[in-house]
Order: sequence, then structure tokens, then C-alpha cells
Amino acid sequence: MDTTFNSLGLMLSSHNRNVEGRLVEPTEFFRLMVSHRRMERVDRREARLRGLRDLDTGEVFLTDERRLLDARR
Repeated sequence: MDTTFNSLGLMLSSHNRNVEGRLVEPTEFFRLMVSHRRMERVDRREARLRGLRDLDTGEVFLTDERRLLDARR
């Protein structure tokens, strides 16, 4: 498999190598999930990141799934 690293240092496979994102705190991620923005999931399971992509702007927001689960307690 062809791999590369994006600006966050995440290893990406060749089919999603152009995806970059901004790391956000779990509270910001929750806020984005319930906002009125049109979002789609773009999780990076191999890096243990959960992600959302804004369909209108193309922005990608990522958060560490372990911190996301801790924030819900």
C-alpha cells in the first residue's frame, strides 16, 4: 500500500492522501456535530481520530477518539 504523511503527521493511504484537517478539542467536536452545518464523517480509524468534513467549505475537523470518549463521561 502506498502511504504518505499529511501536515498533521498522519499516515494516509493513497486513496485519501489529500485529506488534511484541524485538531479540535472534544467539546468543539460535539458542538460541530450538533450544529446546522452540513457535515459528513471522515474518521481516521488507523490513527484513532474521529473526523467531520464541512460539505460547504471542505474544512476537516479531527479529534482523538480516546479523548472524545472521556469527555462524554
